[in-house]
Amino acid sequence: MRRSVVQGAVVAAIVTATAACSGGASTPPAGTATTATTAPTSATAVATAAGGQPETAAAATAAARQYFEFYSAGDFGAAWGLLTPSAQREIGEATWVGVHQGCPAPAGVSYQVKSAKVTGGTAAVTVAQIEAEKNVGTVTEPFSYSAGRWGFVPEDMSLYRHGSVKADVSAAKAEGYCA
Repeated sequence: MRRSVVQGAVVAAIVTATAACSGGASTPPAGTATTATTAPTSATAVATAAGGQPETAAAATAAARQYFEFYSAGDFGAAWGLLTPSAQREIGEATWVGVHQGCPAPAGVSYQVKSAKVTGGTAAVTVAQIEAEKNVGTVTEPFSYSAGRWGFVPEDMSLYRHGSVKADVSAAKAEGYCA
């Protein structure tokens, strides 16, 4: 499976499970765009207004489907809204959007969420990457339950810490994450 295809969408989304799950806020490097407050996206607002999402595999699967729908559509701002709160504190929305606009998944790629296995407040979500109606690989993506909702846990937070969106995109390209 091509690394750039599977990880292109996941790069933005998968940015260090360890760092995102730590729950601690970090200070982004100088020059990195961040948001002072995080306004909830419509998906987050709906979950909160409804009393939060249940801590179930079905809810984790639904959150993953929503995240990958936004990501596939290039709505990176909405996808950022479905990151875990700790990941949002570490990666400002402007940085997330800029990096993913500069390093998008290949055109015509979609993601099919297969299932989720929940252990405590963590879900291992199985996602197939589809290109030209063909499954080109399956990955397991981490989602975490926090603040009454499921959120995507980016795998490699270091991709967003190079001081600027341009430098972050260059680093992602050098790592083979971009199409």
